[in-house]
Amino acid sequence: MFRHGHEDEQIAERIDHVMAAVFVADEGERMQMLHQHVAPDLIYVSPEAVFEGPEGLSDAFSRYRNEAWWQTALRRTSPIDLHHGYFRFTWERVERGATAMAGWSFGSLDDGGAIRRVVSFEGLVPGQPDSRS
Repeated sequence: MFRHGHEDEQIAERIDHVMAAVFVADEGERMQMLHQHVAPDLIYVSPEAVFEGPEGLSDAFSRYRNEAWWQTALRRTSPIDLHHGYFRFTWERVERGATAMAGWSFGSLDDGGAIRRVVSFEGLVPGQPDSRS
């Protein structure tokens, strides 16, 4: 189904678009971007909660959008590791130009290549909280 190479680049681009979309202030634009890249039955699992669908993913980041002074962004900090429709990568959350949190995520794709599931962990080493949080 999915192999290393061109598909990795497409999935990386898709993930990067989603990471940017969750911070778009305009709800219509944000939801259009999310619907382009995630499956309708998306499940996003963060340390805080489980969110369903593109709307839930949008809600997961609402506190950062509502506090614009944080100037928050997410950046992927590794290539995408992808096989058999599953992926993983590391990321960082940047606030006011400084890294506030680093972590990693893994997930899966649906048959069309849309993001179907994402599970995110804060901190890069299991069992050791990130001291920047």
